[in-house]
Amino acid sequence: MGHGDGRAEQVRMWRAAETDCLLLMAGQTSHYAIEPRGEYVFGIVAGRPMRSRRGPERRLIQPGQLVAWDPTSAHDGEAVEGQPWTSRLIVVEIAGLAALAGDEDVAFPNDIAFPKPAVSDRELVSSFLQMHTAFDTPATTRLERDQRLAAWLRALIERCSTVRPLRSPLSPRDDRALRIASDYLADRPERNVGLDELAAAAGIGKFRLVRLFREHTGLPPHALQIAHRVRKARRLLEGGDTIADIAAATGFADQSHLHRHFQRSLGLTPGEYRIRFTH
Repeated sequence: MGHGDGRAEQVRMWRAAETDCLLLMAGQTSHYAIEPRGEYVFGIVAGRPMRSRRGPERRLIQPGQLVAWDPTSAHDGEAVEGQPWTSRLIVVEIAGLAALAGDEDVAFPNDIAFPKPAVSDRELVSSFLQMHTAFDTPATTRLERDQRLAAWLRALIERCSTVRPLRSPLSPRDDRALRIASDYLADRPERNVGLDELAAAAGIGKFRLVRLFREHTGLPPHALQIAHRVRKARRLLEGGDTIADIAAATGFADQSHLHRHFQRSLGLTPGEYRIRFTH
């Protein structure tokens, strides 16, 4: 994730086959930048401190601290005195957060926020490292991985999160419309879907639909569409497709359009992502 001195960039990425909505990272870096549309980022900083920035917020993340970034806004980090830090990270898609935490009754997990993203909790840090190592150890059983991940996410949410206030509750009709519209975009990332088409599919007025998206997912429909396209592009890169073919298959106008949104989302170009991803 991110950019910096090439000698300091030793980050690898991988995905557990059985946990498709979870991207794992580990390694050394001197800078990162990410715009987490529809994703949470959790991790441990080690070795050296890191300076983080999110909007007006500035923090010095010390070695051994846990970071918990919700999707509210972009954030980045840089080395202190040019000294790279090491980290272990997971990127969790909103749609999978509740399921991975073992609580599928949560209607919209994007409502979960982490107002204090720098966490000093020895138990959470220790259990995160054990969980992340389990996903990095082929001999670990799927049951153990799932159990460690669910327990850690549940503990983190219970201890460190808040629920963002919403301006209006969801009626059954609104809930159904929003889910239909979200699935419609997720199932057709390559399509140039218009607002009228999306609203018709959801069976609701388009202006109400836009308001529901903003209130309950934190994103307008077009931003969620881009997020789905970038996520599909990541999967295709992991599978070895060419960047030109991926741009066409995910609805981007061309390679440069894909490049721009991909880099904004994860701080890496598609080519850099492919190099760092391991199977």
